[in-house]
Amino acid sequence: MAAPETLIGAIDQVIAFFNARKLDLPDGFFDRKTQFLINGAAFETLLGQSPADPLILMLTRGPAGFRFAAQALQLALPDAHLDRGDVVTDGDPFKITAKLWLSGTLRGSGEAVNTVVDVTLRLTQSAQVQVAEAVVEGGVLEKIRQARLL
Repeated sequence: MAAPETLIGAIDQVIAFFNARKLDLPDGFFDRKTQFLINGAAFETLLGQSPADPLILMLTRGPAGFRFAAQALQLALPDAHLDRGDVVTDGDPFKITAKLWLSGTLRGSGEAVNTVVDVTLRLTQSAQVQVAEAVVEGGVLEKIRQARLL
């Protein structure tokens, strides 16, 4: 298991890449099958296709899934910016939680977004992210979805 400082450094690197509009990721941070959840729903179930479709799984899992979601968020919030709060563990060596602050301006409406995103990372034995769950206030998430469609 990687030291918490190493994982926090990798989280900070992901945030820095996102804020710089780069789709790079720290080597080995995500497992190739990492699943992403948004408000409890698996990302692959939100695309309107069969979540078992191999193409959908290829787009929504692992590093590709992160990049797909990051690009969608940056489309909705062209000036999206993330800041990290404390990273916390509850004694489970395979679970890390953090608060992120997402800010930016919604495409189309120009409405400002400034919201907290609760993130939970579940890790593999080798300290890769196996499941990444983000919880965002429902009304904000819907505004982001609508801005993506414009």
